[in-house]
Amino acid sequence: MTWYRAILYTLPDAVLLVENGRCIEGNAAAGRLFGVAGREEVIGRDVSWFSPPRQPDGRASEEAIHACILDAIRGRPGRFAWQCRRADGTTFDAEIALAAARIDDAVVIPVSIRDSSRENLLLAGARAAEWRAEMVIQGNPMPLVIWDLAMTLRAVNKAFLQMTGYERKTLESMSVHDFESLDRTARKIADAALEGQTVLEEVTLDLPAGTRTLIRYSTPLVDGDGNVIEILTVYRDITP
Repeated sequence: MTWYRAILYTLPDAVLLVENGRCIEGNAAAGRLFGVAGREEVIGRDVSWFSPPRQPDGRASEEAIHACILDAIRGRPGRFAWQCRRADGTTFDAEIALAAARIDDAVVIPVSIRDSSRENLLLAGARAAEWRAEMVIQGNPMPLVIWDLAMTLRAVNKAFLQMTGYERKTLESMSVHDFESLDRTARKIADAALEGQTVLEEVTLDLPAGTRTLIRYSTPLVDGDGNVIEILTVYRDITP
């Protein structure tokens, strides 16, 4: 297995070699990831040592990981989210990939471990930010609409429904053209994306709640690189 170890030691990702449910080898990256002084400290460990007793979903880690290894031996390699445990007892989220390999007449399972805790934290933060933005939209007393770049209606708030008289389900089949002014000289909502700046105008709309005269502000929303990704339209009812 000397040639295989030579490859293993050069891999930048953490990799353990497992045989009969125990770690028989690991590279330096694995030692760093699990917080041990050297790879020698992981050799001989049962594979369950690298996980807390239970996964976040309640499964017993020992039973679950041994079942995954058995699947790999049967020809079903796996890739899955997993919670790992360092030598000091702290846990981290990881992505595990494993498959069976035959080396020198022995069936060995190379287990690749990628720390995904930062990635998951960023994803959770993005979801929280999206939730907060949605709460700001829905709780805003001003009628609001968000359009994507195809000018498809992506979101509206309760104030918009009250102003227009539309049911939320009805809006799903409507396009931006249904919200253009009866005055054909008025500028288009899409102009905000084309020009990259706020478009302000007075418009007259024929709505289920009646004909309304409105001040309409359409503002491009941009990402971190300054690219327009959506358009926010805010209405103020000035109907006499």
